[in-house]
Amino acid sequence: MAVGLRIRNQGTGQIQIGLGYRNLQLVKSGTLDTGSFSGSGGGQPPFASISPRGYLAATNGTTNLHVCRYINDSVSTVTGFSILQSGLSCFVFASAGAPNKVFEYYTFSGETRAAAGPVGLRMRDESGGVFYDSRRKALRVLQVVALPSVAGPPVEIGQFFPGVKIGIAIPSPRFYYNSASQDRCTMTADYFHMTSDNRVFISRLQVMQQTLITNTFPVGGVTMGPQNATIFIVDLTEVPLGFG
Repeated sequence: MAVGLRIRNQGTGQIQIGLGYRNLQLVKSGTLDTGSFSGSGGGQPPFASISPRGYLAATNGTTNLHVCRYINDSVSTVTGFSILQSGLSCFVFASAGAPNKVFEYYTFSGETRAAAGPVGLRMRDESGGVFYDSRRKALRVLQVVALPSVAGPPVEIGQFFPGVKIGIAIPSPRFYYNSASQDRCTMTADYFHMTSDNRVFISRLQVMQQTLITNTFPVGGVTMGPQNATIFIVDLTEVPLGFG
């Protein structure tokens, strides 16, 4: 089939706009108040201890990708965030006592939403169907960043696109399981910190601890998820907050 118009990016030459290519589109955005996050647990075995968390979204196995922006300039153990998928629910872990309590999220999906507002650029196929509409905000990844291995305290990954409003997407999260004894298992997760000058740090956060009366857990530790994990640095300059 003859090509009408295709648009490739400048860096790698990959097609960004073209018939048969679909970008993830913004379907929802909003904020969470981390001050309302709560945890649970403690006491005598058996018990499960869960760090403060908030409900982000439900998923049914679609292509949803959550981009997060959570700014705290004093990087510490209580100023980051983690995302955990549990069953059909997606949770954000963040301290209720962090200085900034406004957590921004932007959900992109393969779902097509109706476009509204003045038309900028609209492209149609031979049958008249619209396959690109500039009114639909698409996911724009500025950089893919490989994650280092971290033992615990925050480690700076780098500073990305100063002056640009950016967010972080975690397409391949890592979770760590460790059992010091057979009656106790602790789960930690990659924990991300962002500052207003676009520096990004990574540490590890204990998100859950399970204690049983019986000796069930094998002693040792394991990383669940890709060893060579990455995050996406996403451009949020033109993405509306409070959408959907």
